[in-house]
Amino acid sequence: MVCPNCSSTDLRKVSLVHAAGIHESRGWFLGLLLGGADGALLGRYRGTSQSRLSRLLNPPRKLPYFGPIALWLFGFFILMSFDAQGKLSWPMAVLSAAYVLLLPAYLLGSVIYNLFFRPNKFKQWQEKFMCQRCGAIIEPDRYITPFVRKQGARASRFWISALTRPVLGPDRHSQPPNSIKC
Repeated sequence: MVCPNCSSTDLRKVSLVHAAGIHESRGWFLGLLLGGADGALLGRYRGTSQSRLSRLLNPPRKLPYFGPIALWLFGFFILMSFDAQGKLSWPMAVLSAAYVLLLPAYLLGSVIYNLFFRPNKFKQWQEKFMCQRCGAIIEPDRYITPFVRKQGARASRFWISALTRPVLGPDRHSQPPNSIKC
């Protein structure tokens, strides 16, 4: 494949660039305190750091379930304290009914997204490339003709590599490397 912006062949998969930017560290330490209170320190540490580029190329995330439920319950108790004061006005009743229906609607939407839409987005993320020269993100299917797209994934990978492979003339490889042509 060749980058359409700078014509470089130095491309890397986005998933590999993302994985290369995550660093895990762990170890242990030992120390000695001298002074008013003598003692020894012993401990372990574990940490993860991520580069900015890796953070920018994160895969699509799943929508959360627990956090919105906890926030909804917190807001529900606050809403019920206003509703329990006696008179329930018409706007407060509409707000209460909408709030009660908000959680099931969110949960249904997040389940549908996590089961049906996110796997496709994740697959598209795994197929993207990043140019190491100019930083462009390249989607392979974007540069394929509709005829090749109908042939399937195996055929499209073949055509991508065949169409974007640099063409070298037969005389480039036939000459010995030390000879100079005038």
